[in-house]
Amino acid sequence: MICLLVALSVPLGTNLLVPSQTVGGNLRKSFPPLASLVATEGEVNEFLEKYRVRYQERDLDGFLWLFSLKAVQNQQGGLAEIRQIYDEFFSRSQSLKNSIEDRKIEIYQNAVEMKARYVIDQVLKEGGGKKVLRGSIRWVLIKEEGMLKILSLDYHHQKTP
Repeated sequence: MICLLVALSVPLGTNLLVPSQTVGGNLRKSFPPLASLVATEGEVNEFLEKYRVRYQERDLDGFLWLFSLKAVQNQQGGLAEIRQIYDEFFSRSQSLKNSIEDRKIEIYQNAVEMKARYVIDQVLKEGGGKKVLRGSIRWVLIKEEGMLKILSLDYHHQKTP
């Protein structure tokens, strides 16, 4: 009886190995390679540095270059409205200093989502008054013309005296 079990198990075991190797080989061939991500973490960090510097320097054209032609801000308007908002804000400012804290970056195949907290120290041209703006910000970035661009920018802030 033991000889019969051994004799039956050897061909059975051999038959099981061959199909499993074929199935495994077929599975590897049937999955397409993973698509690459839209950006690296280094590219996102470079983008944020450009954003920070152009904002602080009040470089309107350079800052707006970071926005997609399809961009929206706070779920409203387009690039023309965004230009008007920042033109007025930069024009009222003698100086701006911004910092981005507690960043959370998610990089996907077609977009980047970033969330953070920000602090903006603004010195006004008129009267030299100072304002501090604090809040949360969320960017959605896409690759356009080989560069990361803002598709959506949402922020909420509190003004402090």
